[in-house]
Amino acid sequence: MSMSAGELSAILPLLIPALGACLLPLAALDKDQETVKWVRGAMFFMALFCLAGGFFYVTRLWATGAQPSYGALHMDRIGQYAGIFVMVAAALAVLQLWDHLHQEGWVKGETLSLLLFSVVGMILFASAGNLILLFLGLELLSVPLYALTATVRLRARAFEGGMKYFLTGAVAASCFLMGSVLLYGVTSSLDLAVIGRALGAPRPDPLALAGAALVLMGFLFKISAVPFHQWTPDVYEAAPHPISGFMSVATKGVAVLAFMRVLGAGVPAPGSLRIQSALAVVAMATLILGNLAALAQTNIKRMLAYSSISHAGYILLGLVAGTPAAYSGVLFYLLAYLAMNMGAFGILTALGLVGDRTTFDQVKGLGWKRPDLAIAVTLCMLSLAGIPPLAGFYGKYMIFKELILQGHVSMAVVGVLASLVSVYYYLRLPVALFLEKPSEKAEREAAERPAIKAPLAGAALLVCGVLVVAMGLFPGTVYKVFALRVVENAFHFVR
Repeated sequence: MSMSAGELSAILPLLIPALGACLLPLAALDKDQETVKWVRGAMFFMALFCLAGGFFYVTRLWATGAQPSYGALHMDRIGQYAGIFVMVAAALAVLQLWDHLHQEGWVKGETLSLLLFSVVGMILFASAGNLILLFLGLELLSVPLYALTATVRLRARAFEGGMKYFLTGAVAASCFLMGSVLLYGVTSSLDLAVIGRALGAPRPDPLALAGAALVLMGFLFKISAVPFHQWTPDVYEAAPHPISGFMSVATKGVAVLAFMRVLGAGVPAPGSLRIQSALAVVAMATLILGNLAALAQTNIKRMLAYSSISHAGYILLGLVAGTPAAYSGVLFYLLAYLAMNMGAFGILTALGLVGDRTTFDQVKGLGWKRPDLAIAVTLCMLSLAGIPPLAGFYGKYMIFKELILQGHVSMAVVGVLASLVSVYYYLRLPVALFLEKPSEKAEREAAERPAIKAPLAGAALLVCGVLVVAMGLFPGTVYKVFALRVVENAFHFVR
């Protein structure tokens, strides 16, 4: 009752989607067949309305320069960036879910409620200033995603993927929690700044280093970095297409932002040799394994899953460089990755590829039926490969440039070679869409199936294509308005 206006403004970006998440299941209780269609539309509108309300409130904070806090919850530039990032990704996912869930025949209000709860957890995770809030955010974003992976219970593979994600996620959360316990036991504090000072000492306690390593494992799991990546292909393949896209973008993005906040508190300092060496080894392994494994995939979702792993490597390279410009490059790259990957997964729903029909054989020749969608996803795939002048090229360029300036030439060379390798598997989708003909069996099956329309998913895909081109044509504007402003306000400590 004694909460000030500033404290209220710090938690409103969490309260708005949380309110929607609580109301949506109530809207889904009506089982009257005459009103069920109206109720379904109202549920999706309510979800979009809550996301839009949270988005506009956070952008207002961004525009005014306000950075309110409530205890250890800091709605500063990092938290605001996370809010904008996650709510845009969630809105694109909701648009795609409307069509996808109707295609699957499984339209449930709890799906949208779980998605909004995950949004709340993601913003909390990126805005947390101590270990307790960090862990609460981690669990609040993760538990709904376990259920969302298995949300379409008509498919056996969905249950299998949900269980795999739950079990591996539980192990990662346990490591994170054990690391937090060790850090608290050594430092007698939960505050990240206090822990950072203890770890930044010339001779830090070995138990504190062990705790920091366990916490790092939790972050690497969410980023899908090697060797904590094994869950990614199976989970992405099992989940509904829009949920796979949302997980690949939002989970990775907020994990990177939260990790950058932890680095900013000095756990340990980003310029230290200790953290650079660890991240460099993980980044190299992630780049190599992700790209090589993607080459062998015949399923589009599994290919995109290994692609997501490889992009975690590019992001980690920016953290290895550890300069303000490198951090800005990472933030720009996350925005580009949002548009690229949501578009890449969106083509599956936009073309009506329901369930397990996600192989390259299933999309052969479909580009000529919907050339607008095929061109949009081609732009997304070329941007993922780093082809200029699209957004992905500039994100990689900023990171590679800083690596070279900091003397990490060999890592930059590996990153460039990995990008060249990725061109092959990224071009497989446009080639299948435009240059390959479907088999006679596939044509017969397509003729027997009723025509599927996905107008909202198609619109979301077109938006992603436009964003990829716009960010490529005006990278400086996006860089200054978003990435650079976060670094200037939150990462002044970077050496």
